[in-house]
Amino acid sequence: MARPREFDVDDALNGALQIFWTKGYEGTGITDLLNAMKIARGSLYKAFGDKKGLFIAALKQYETSCVDPGVELLQSNKIPDGTMRIQMLFDTVILAVENDNDRRGCFLCNTAVDQAPHDTEISKICQQMMEKMVEGFYCALEDIADQSDKEDKILRSRAMSLNVAYNGLRVMAKAGYPPSDIKDASNRTLIEFGLL
Repeated sequence: MARPREFDVDDALNGALQIFWTKGYEGTGITDLLNAMKIARGSLYKAFGDKKGLFIAALKQYETSCVDPGVELLQSNKIPDGTMRIQMLFDTVILAVENDNDRRGCFLCNTAVDQAPHDTEISKICQQMMEKMVEGFYCALEDIADQSDKEDKILRSRAMSLNVAYNGLRVMAKAGYPPSDIKDASNRTLIEFGLL
């Protein structure tokens, strides 16, 4: 009979996510992970296989805890105005810097730049997660587009462009731009898309 795990997997993964997010894949050592996850070395390897396996599990934890809520906001029928949903998502970047001085950027963006070019499995996961965000923007745009703009190709192109802009705001936060500059860039994007 297999022994039950002696740790909470979600808590451990959240600890791993936070340290990977702060220090990056290469900058994070096994000791950093063990301390952040509050588990023994054997438990880490038994549960996740190796550092890469743990990193992928942490990336999927990020999808659940950060990407999916962003997509849900963009697709929410509780906020009927698609423009407002997009504005609210963009504002989360500014608020994270203003309220929490969160300068880690987006873990998905960080991974796409740092790890995806060197690992096809991670690249595929990043693309799937970004595609979720594009679908979220598509949904919000579909709710506000007039009939002439409802062509799938047009909406998809605009959704992809908004996702690029959103990721750019996250990169600005990571680079240390002040909230006022991030807000200006956000407003300029929204104006150019006719959303402000």
